[in-house]
Amino acid sequence: MSVKPIPEGYGTVTPWAFSPDTSRLIDYVTEAFGADEIVRAEGPDGGIGHAEVRIGDSIVMMSDTGPGWPPTPAFLRLYVEAAEFFPPR
Repeated sequence: MSVKPIPEGYGTVTPWAFSPDTSRLIDYVTEAFGADEIVRAEGPDGGIGHAEVRIGDSIVMMSDTGPGWPPTPAFLRLYVEAAEFFPPR
């Protein structure tokens, strides 16, 4: 059985947004862009460790930032068919 390089329903590039209040961010993108919530995984403290919404035909991943996090507004998840690891020089 072969593994699909891009999971069903995802694009080649999937944005991942970080927020101190992901629950509020989900509410905002739902109101502003008609997003549909796909999944929300909350930790024991009630914070969101991972969430996904669909806006049109795109999925956006989200999660809460922690108190010690540097300013990191977003990542881009890139799905590729084959990846090689090149250690730092």
